Amino acid sequence: MEQQIWEILFKINSPELQAKLLWVKIPFFLIIVLFITIIIIAITRTPYLRLSTYGSAVEILTYRPFGFPKMRQQWRKIMRRLDTGSESEYKLAIIESDTLLDEMLKKMRLAGETMDERLERITPLMISNVEELKNAHQVRNSIVYDPDYRLNLQEARRTLSVYQKTFESLDLFR
Repeated sequence: MEQQIWEILFKINSPELQAKLLWVKIPFFLIIVLFITIIIIAITRTPYLRLSTYGSAVEILTYRPFGFPKMRQQWRKIMRRLDTGSESEYKLAIIESDTLLDEMLKKMRLAGETMDERLERITPLMISNVEELKNAHQVRNSIVYDPDYRLNLQEARRTLSVYQKTFESLDLFR
């Protein structure tokens, strides 16, 4: 039995048979190269691999989630809007801070289609001022949906302080 197996292996590996199979091997080799090329192109064009390796390295070296420096810059820009003295800038600051928080909650992979749904899923263990945050989000909704809503500097500062406390609890300012 062992002798027959060796004979079969010698016949398969014989130069004559391999020369005859060369015309079959070449198209399969080209197909393999094509598939490998498609896989490499797909991997390099998707942002997942780039973000997972680069983002992970940044997270490890800075001890904070990837993208937080950009969010910190956005927060500084939001807070500068309070210095303008314009009610429309106050409103825009609150809308932008709510959007920034929504981005953070999405990065935390909190389930929900809308900000309201994500806020309902937040527990006090995640963010200590959940109720204040819901009230601040209601102020944002009033700004967006009620064109006659009036906002003064004091209320804008109070609302933004709620967002700031939330961002601090999420280590945005660390």
